[in-house]
Amino acid sequence: MRRPGLERGVAVVTALLVVMLATTVVAGLYVRESVTVRSVENRLALSQTRWVERAAIDWAKVILRADARGGVVDHLGEPWAVPVAETRLDETVTAGAKIGDASRPAMLSGQILDAQSRLNLTAMIQGGQLSSAHLEAFRRLLSLLGQPESLADMVLARLLRSQPRSIDGRTVPAAELGLLRLDDLRTVPGFEAATIEALRPFATVLPEPTLVNVNTAPAEVLAAVIPGVDLAAARRFVARRERTFFRTLEEAALQFDGQPVLPANLLSVGSRFFLVRGMVRFDRVEALSETLVSRSSDRVEILWQQRY
Repeated sequence: MRRPGLERGVAVVTALLVVMLATTVVAGLYVRESVTVRSVENRLALSQTRWVERAAIDWAKVILRADARGGVVDHLGEPWAVPVAETRLDETVTAGAKIGDASRPAMLSGQILDAQSRLNLTAMIQGGQLSSAHLEAFRRLLSLLGQPESLADMVLARLLRSQPRSIDGRTVPAAELGLLRLDDLRTVPGFEAATIEALRPFATVLPEPTLVNVNTAPAEVLAAVIPGVDLAAARRFVARRERTFFRTLEEAALQFDGQPVLPANLLSVGSRFFLVRGMVRFDRVEALSETLVSRSSDRVEILWQQRY
């Protein structure tokens, strides 16, 4: 015998289960659609960010090419050295792209830095031979920064292992890869993250031996590369340099206490290598990048780019 009350209860439970199942399916579809929409939005923002980043690099190239036409002297009073504060970009820059009504506008900031304002570790090896002057300069720099001077010998050993060798008239490939960026020092024994960060404002790794630009180098680098000049004297020179620049090393020497002879095998008044640092933000995407460029008389080439 059927019980009407029980049948009604079963029908109600069944209806509730159907409603719950339908709600779960719809909710899942909604979540999946939301994730898909967010993914598309993020890809659009990233794509627009990359285009703005590329435009910023092209702008830096134009500035550096124009500066090259003005002469071989590079100093901190030139247009390339003026940082770009965080700037809101017009919608035409992003081709009118807009994620939504609540989207943040595209923003850009950046700076061009003279890579030759720093001591180039690559210069310790020139023509396959040790450059004692650069090795001693690196040792002095480490000492000024409170780091063990023995680290210079560890870097030198790594650079030597990255040089091709000649055995019985045959060229043998290098035993290790060369250093490309300063962060590659992590692979050198004795270097920790704190040591690399201490060196970052004062040392670099460039693809070929270079000279330090006396017009842009910080006091610590100048004290390291000029024998007989201590850090205090180098800082006084940097303070005087804020009001002028130097077309020759002889002019620069006159502004040092005691007027020392500036070594031409370590110093110059111009540069070829520059770092372009930039931040681009578009909606939820924020991209930080550092690009090394090489400048010749008529062109500027990208050597590498690192994004953070």
